[in-house]
Amino acid sequence: MIRQLLQTAFAGTAAVGLTGVFSTVVSVLSLRDAKDADGALTLWARSVLASAGVRHEAVGVEHIPADGHVVFVQNHQSHYDALVNFAHIHKHTRYVAKAELFKIPVFGAAMKLAGNIPVERTGGAGDRARLSDAVKALRERVSVLFFAEGTRSEDGRLRPFKKGAAMLAIQAGVPVVPMAVSGTRLILPKGGRAVRWGQRVALVVGEPIPTQGLTIQDRDALTRRLEDAVAQLYAEACKRSGDVP
Repeated sequence: MIRQLLQTAFAGTAAVGLTGVFSTVVSVLSLRDAKDADGALTLWARSVLASAGVRHEAVGVEHIPADGHVVFVQNHQSHYDALVNFAHIHKHTRYVAKAELFKIPVFGAAMKLAGNIPVERTGGAGDRARLSDAVKALRERVSVLFFAEGTRSEDGRLRPFKKGAAMLAIQAGVPVVPMAVSGTRLILPKGGRAVRWGQRVALVVGEPIPTQGLTIQDRDALTRRLEDAVAQLYAEACKRSGDVP
């Protein structure tokens, strides 16, 4: 018990301290060019994961196209998901994230300066305008990652996917890369207070799904295809992490 308390205290203190330092670094680097912050984000992610003793691996990263931009679509289990992604995806990528995260002092400013996209998740005019901006950004300068379930899964079971990722990819005319992560929900369960030190985490990346020739009328079919692809990848990720819901 004492050991677990000490590990949790260390992981929590390190995460807060590292995030504070790197938020400032990312903000400064992003003032010139958002791409300049990519290396700092990778180092931040790997450092926070190490502070919690997380053992992480990624397979299938060779499927990520070296050229051009893509929409990444992934399941969502934990705040640690983004850390695992930054640690292993070496492609200029930013997130579609809930607007509340952008209100966190220092961290929120860094997210905005780095080029992440806030959404209220209400489906209102503001969200539609931001997604329209995201289409332009996706075509011109950055790949975008969606947590397609819209919220974290507490029990590890996949939830129905939202249509936003499919719509964005079709409108921008870029491929969609499905991914799945497993094990992160056990590091610090939603509502939990103790970090599970040494948790195994796996990220599995699938082959790109093209969107050329698709129209908005195809968004439902593409969304179902993405659900199926992520489900298959998730099954492999669960085996690798040892977390089988």
